[in-house]
Amino acid sequence: MKPAMVPTVFIIDDDHGMRQAIQDLVESVGLCAESFATGQDFLNRKRPVDQSCLVLDVRLPQISGLDFQRLLDEMGLQIPIIFITAHGDIPMSVRALKYGIRGFSLEGD
Repeated sequence: MKPAMVPTVFIIDDDHGMRQAIQDLVESVGLCAESFATGQDFLNRKRPVDQSCLVLDVRLPQISGLDFQRLLDEMGLQIPIIFITAHGDIPMSVRALKYGIRGFSLEGD
């Protein structure tokens, strides 16, 4: 019998400390995690074939997380995405919803 695959959470964030904190949290509940500083680093990895999801920073240096999500969609790579940002605003939430994102929450200070 084939062993059950452990879901993998992929993390893309340009902030090393944030990537490491999310990876530590994910691994603390028994899931696999892989982290990347850029979207390109993620794309250079072999495509995920097992259950997975992506934690994606909205503000990245080379391509925004929202634009990266559209790129993945154009490539036919269907993966659930959880967006994170420290700098969310109303225009960003409107743009995200227009791209088909199911929910967007802005937290006050």
